[in-house]
Amino acid sequence: MLRYMKRLLIVTILTLVLSAGCTDRGPNVPDRPVSEGGIMEELDHDFFQELFLQIGRNASTKGPRVPLQIKMYTPEGSIPWIHGGQGKPVPLLVLLPPQDGKAYYFFDHGLKQLADELIAEGAIKPMAIACVENAPFFGGYFYAGHSAPAGDYDTLIGRSLLEYLYNSTGGVLNDSLPVGIGGVGMGAYGAFRAVLMNKGVFTSVSATDGPLDFDGPNGDGGFVEMFEKALLEQGLLGDPGWRTKFDSSGAWHLSRLFIGGALAFSPHDTLVDTSGIHQVTSVTSYRMNTIPDSQRYIIDDTMTLITEIVKPDQFNFDFHLPFDNTGKPYSLIWNMWLENNLEQIMLDDPSPGSQFRDVRIWIGSSSEFEFGNYRQQTLSWIDWLRHSALDPQQIEVKEYSGYPGNPATNDQYIYDLMRDILIFHSKAFEED
Repeated sequence: MLRYMKRLLIVTILTLVLSAGCTDRGPNVPDRPVSEGGIMEELDHDFFQELFLQIGRNASTKGPRVPLQIKMYTPEGSIPWIHGGQGKPVPLLVLLPPQDGKAYYFFDHGLKQLADELIAEGAIKPMAIACVENAPFFGGYFYAGHSAPAGDYDTLIGRSLLEYLYNSTGGVLNDSLPVGIGGVGMGAYGAFRAVLMNKGVFTSVSATDGPLDFDGPNGDGGFVEMFEKALLEQGLLGDPGWRTKFDSSGAWHLSRLFIGGALAFSPHDTLVDTSGIHQVTSVTSYRMNTIPDSQRYIIDDTMTLITEIVKPDQFNFDFHLPFDNTGKPYSLIWNMWLENNLEQIMLDDPSPGSQFRDVRIWIGSSSEFEFGNYRQQTLSWIDWLRHSALDPQQIEVKEYSGYPGNPATNDQYIYDLMRDILIFHSKAFEED
């Protein structure tokens, strides 16, 4: 009993000492004012002209058109209704997710919390961040294509999207402030393509490992090394009936990657003339009219034509894969892909390299990354840029890796990379 009383006395004394210490330090408040940070808005929109016939978004027999998902981060201090209806203008960063990435992709990896934290610390300047979904069918169309069936992303990303955001954010955005763009995986290709196709629009571009050089450093790498694997994935290597068996199961990510790319780079319909079709407004429920065959222009070759995947209610678009049943490149179609390789797009300009004039570049890459031979493609693109008469100070490369037992094989470390990406773009905005 005496031992118990002594212990109770000691506990009581310690409690009084700790209470006195807390009182001496004053109220328990953080050193800086508490802030709820920025907000996330949903600015989904039907880009009718740009995505008129896009598979998965057009008006099928099953219902109305599907709008493009856009999730927007607006920093505190730039929210219109807090400033009497007039927002404080800030720079804009557009982020493109990887294959199968939704508009919430970056937010699901902590974007809002990270942006709030970095702005509060003064590590980055306030910026708006618009996150655009990848296309819903087949995981995406490389943010490429000029019309049906992938959509006109070259116009959408570099022009229509920005105009829509300028007009929809109550003064938060305007075309007098710099715009950056970044992407992960397939979104990395989309980001660089947008810069190349829309000269002078973007002042900074960031990317992590992605399909940045389709044929690799020597012309026989990159995707070429993946053709056979796509067939093995489905057990179709060497199968003479492969064209009718090739499928788009969600479990076959590599096969779906090539389907999405084929619909962008080598669709069976090279042109669908819609000029004679009545153009209704994007807010009207719309169902696809039948376009006569005379208004559909197609590739006159069937060696790698796939006809059993896109259904009639999605306008029955077919496509040509860039390889045959042995996994070897089929030149007619593969060359169509190579015309869309970043190197070739850059060379097609009368002044190659001028697309990157005054554009800051950041690329993150990991030797542990596994999917799609993206690591090799990324390193090849970096080497190409460094030998393209660009200012070495324009290009920042970050090598990163995971930890024992948790390597960076895919997007496990996007949160950490986003910190570097946001800081990079903020510095670029200040320099612009």
